Amino acid sequence: MSSERKSCLCHVMMFSTANQNMIALGALNTGFSIISSAYSFYYVNFFLNFYHIEEKWFQIAHTLAFIWNAASDPLFGYIQDTKNCRFIKTRRENILYTAPLFAMAFLLPWFSWELGNTTSGWLIGLHLIISLCLYNTMYTFICLASCCLFTEMSRDQSYRLRLTRCSELGSMIGSTSVLILEYTSHGLLDLRAFQVTSCVLALVAWLLMHYTGKHAHTEYEICQGKITTPVQPEVSSIDRGTTETFSKLVQQILTQKNFLYFVLTKFLHETHRTFLSNFTVIICDQLLSIEEVPLAIRSTFYGVLAASSQVIVILGIPFVARAGYYDVIRASFAWKVAAGVVMLMVDSHNPWLLMSFLWLDSSLANATYALFNMPLADLVDEDMDTHHRKHPISSMVFGINKLLVKPAVSLCPMLVVSVLNRFGYGELNDTNNVLQPDQLASLHEALFRLVCTLPMVIGVLQLCSWSMFTIRYRLSVSTEESVGTRQC
Repeated sequence: MSSERKSCLCHVMMFSTANQNMIALGALNTGFSIISSAYSFYYVNFFLNFYHIEEKWFQIAHTLAFIWNAASDPLFGYIQDTKNCRFIKTRRENILYTAPLFAMAFLLPWFSWELGNTTSGWLIGLHLIISLCLYNTMYTFICLASCCLFTEMSRDQSYRLRLTRCSELGSMIGSTSVLILEYTSHGLLDLRAFQVTSCVLALVAWLLMHYTGKHAHTEYEICQGKITTPVQPEVSSIDRGTTETFSKLVQQILTQKNFLYFVLTKFLHETHRTFLSNFTVIICDQLLSIEEVPLAIRSTFYGVLAASSQVIVILGIPFVARAGYYDVIRASFAWKVAAGVVMLMVDSHNPWLLMSFLWLDSSLANATYALFNMPLADLVDEDMDTHHRKHPISSMVFGINKLLVKPAVSLCPMLVVSVLNRFGYGELNDTNNVLQPDQLASLHEALFRLVCTLPMVIGVLQLCSWSMFTIRYRLSVSTEESVGTRQC
């Protein structure tokens, strides 16, 4: 077969699998969001307010999780890209075989490890350590495969935007897990109902990711002739591995200035998102009284909070295509600085104003985060072109990115809990201690100031780091074309 005919056949098959890939990626993000939204929203609250974990063990658990993440992220990236480790041959198989373990890791924190009528502090600490390490391991493995699928399904910018919209639609559906858990457990008042619901959600998430593991394929699989028909794909071993050493690949990635500026920007953003995700319930419990905001309204607010960012991305994709993701992301950083300044100037504890600020801050932060796959995919393409690779080392790029970014997930809760405990938050769970009115007021003031200043400071730093990132694409609506219509 001539190279021209083979190229045309490749594009025809890509066109045939384009819609299937979008559905598969949407299913993956739905299942992934079901688990990740609920886990990040509840686990800190569970260990602080249900298990009453000591601060010492809380810090130890997150420190160990931080160390493990530092080793696992680049290791998993190298395993998925190298020819030397082929026990999982394709991106879809990474998801297929890891999904059930991810679902089980999600359930681990919600069931207490009690010994009789009392639970030792070290046992609660061990519970958190194992929960965090197992969850982060499965999260990393599936997240790497998901990001690689997004990058390797097509290099076409307009198709990547459509994949982003489909992914966010799935994430929006999946994020309703928070709302479902809130209503079935009556705001965590019924722990047994929470546990049963979480088991059902874990099963649904696994089935969705299982579908992706069966039906998602990259353009490299297609163009290498590893898929026999568009209807019933048969994928064998994909010649996608690199023979270069781990140290050389790391050196090549870390010497790219755009990558370093991107990682710094994303690290700051992850810190902001982790704060909002882990501490929104605590913020609302302390600053919004039941009399001011009834429990039903609060539960609805949590559910809307989780889904709003996806709605923004889905509706805003045409605007992103015209303006370019670079300018849109930069505008979101400027907004968080302005919003933080306004809230500090107003200095009001009006519950509805605070809820509006939290809603906008969380929605825009998560919507912006959803766009970060676009510049990261461009960095993979840039690396592939720079080093003349036959296949992108997507897993390594995403793995090194996670190595440098994920510490924010552990450091942020450690620092925030440490600050709050300096103002007496840890004593609230001790029945032998009662905070005086002036101490409680001091805690609430510190929490309010933290809510306002954190996004403002992070926004300023992000504006500085993002201005150094030089890859900037802008698509006009007329350039949005389907994958299969590119010239053969």
